[in-house]
Amino acid sequence: MAVLEKGTWYPNKEANNLSYEDSFELPKAAEQGRYHLYMSFACPFAHRPYLVINYLGLNNAITVSSVAAKRYSDGWLFDDFNVDPLYSSQNLVELYQRENPNYTGRVTVPVLWDKQEHTIVGNDSSSIAMELATKWLPLAKNKVELVPNSLREEIEKLNEWLHLNVNRKVYHVGFATAQAEYDQASDTLFDAMGQLDRRLNQTCYLHGSNITLSDLFLLPILVRFEAVYEVHFKANKEPLKNFENLYRYMLDLLSQESIRKTIDIEYMKQHYYFSHKHINPYGIVPAGPAISW
Repeated sequence: MAVLEKGTWYPNKEANNLSYEDSFELPKAAEQGRYHLYMSFACPFAHRPYLVINYLGLNNAITVSSVAAKRYSDGWLFDDFNVDPLYSSQNLVELYQRENPNYTGRVTVPVLWDKQEHTIVGNDSSSIAMELATKWLPLAKNKVELVPNSLREEIEKLNEWLHLNVNRKVYHVGFATAQAEYDQASDTLFDAMGQLDRRLNQTCYLHGSNITLSDLFLLPILVRFEAVYEVHFKANKEPLKNFENLYRYMLDLLSQESIRKTIDIEYMKQHYYFSHKHINPYGIVPAGPAISW
C-alpha cells in the first residue's frame, strides 16, 4: 500500500497503520463540465465509474483521463501518453498534495476532481459510480436507469457481496503469501463465481433482463480474468470459460461499443506484470495469452 501521512509519502505503509484518514464529500448535485475523473485503465475499481460514464453517455458532462500503465515506488504516474490534462502533474501524489498539502490517506484512483474549486470531491469508486448512475442521469445522453428505485436495495446488497467475494477476493488470491491463505481465498472466489454462473442460467443480467449497476461492478473483474488473473494472480482453479453462463454474459456486455471501448488489455498487462514486482520481480510482460473476444 502507498499512503500520504500529513503530506509525507510512504510507498510501503499500510493504511490501517494511519491514525486517521481524510475523507471527501461528493458533490451535492451534478454540474455540466465542472468535474474531471482521474482513473486507470488497469484498475477494476476505477473501471466502475468509467463504465457508468460511457454507458450513460456522460462524456460531455464530465471529462476523463487515465494515469500511466506502469506504476513505480512513487505511485501512479502520468507520462507522455497519459498526461494530467489539468495541471501537468508528474504523479497522482502531486494531485492529492495540491488538494491538501497535509493530506493523510491512500493515494488511489479513481479521483473525482472539482475543476472550479481545485479540490478532490471523491475517491471511493463505489460511491462515485452510484452518484453518476443516479444524480447525473439528467445529464446523460443514454438515460438508462442503472439503479431503478424498485431494485436499489437489491443492487446495493449485491454490489457489496461482489466487492467482498469477487472484486477484492481476486486480489486476496493474487497477493497471498501463504498456502492456506491462498487456498481459502481461491475457494471463496471460485465458489462465488459458481454462484454467479448459476444465477445467470436464469437471467440475462444480474437483476433480470436489463443492465444495472451491479453488472458494471462485476464486468471489470471478468475482462481481466484471462489476460491477468488466471496467470499473474494464479486464480486458475477453473478457467473462466468453464463458467459458460458467466462467459456468455461477459460477451453479451462486450457486444455494446460503449462498454467495449473502456477496455485496454495491453495497458492492463503492462500495469499488472510490470508493477507487481513482489509477484513478478523482473517485470516481464507475457506475450499471451490470446484473448478470443
